[in-house]
Amino acid sequence: MRTLSRREKGLLALVALGAALLLLQRFNHPAGTPAARARTEPLPPPVPRIDLARLSAERPDSGAGNRDLFRFGSAARYEDDEDLPVAHVPLPTPAPGLPGDGSGAPAQATSVPPLNLKYLGSVENRAGVKVAVLLTDRKEVLTGQAGETVANRYRIARIGLESVDLEDVASGQSRRIPLRGN
Repeated sequence: MRTLSRREKGLLALVALGAALLLLQRFNHPAGTPAARARTEPLPPPVPRIDLARLSAERPDSGAGNRDLFRFGSAARYEDDEDLPVAHVPLPTPAPGLPGDGSGAPAQATSVPPLNLKYLGSVENRAGVKVAVLLTDRKEVLTGQAGETVANRYRIARIGLESVDLEDVASGQSRRIPLRGN
């Protein structure tokens, strides 16, 4: 074992003296000890009992859930349905050529609403799988591979370098969207 130098002995004595002073101060002031603090602090309030007998007691009617969601206004306004006036509105007759007009003529093909998608480009990984990137008019980004359906309406038929072919699922019409710059 090595012997301590004079400097190391002095530092050790200082540390021992500091520890002794802390202990002496702690015992001279009993309010600082944990046991003394426990005696002076009030006890926490007792845990309240849960009255389980309240569960079987009758509850007052709050009126919640009495409103008809398909009527406008407050629930109190429509409590007596017999007093409400009944309006009889005639149904419009369908235009000629539409289903239900009674003529028996085949319905004409309806026009497809305008396509609100822009083709931003495609991404291809090392395995050769291409993914088309499309942008809607609401600035939503849609992605999909060939054969997948995007926006619950269009099936990606083919992904090219400068265009993508989309097929409308409902009508079967196919459209080509070219790659456009900003």
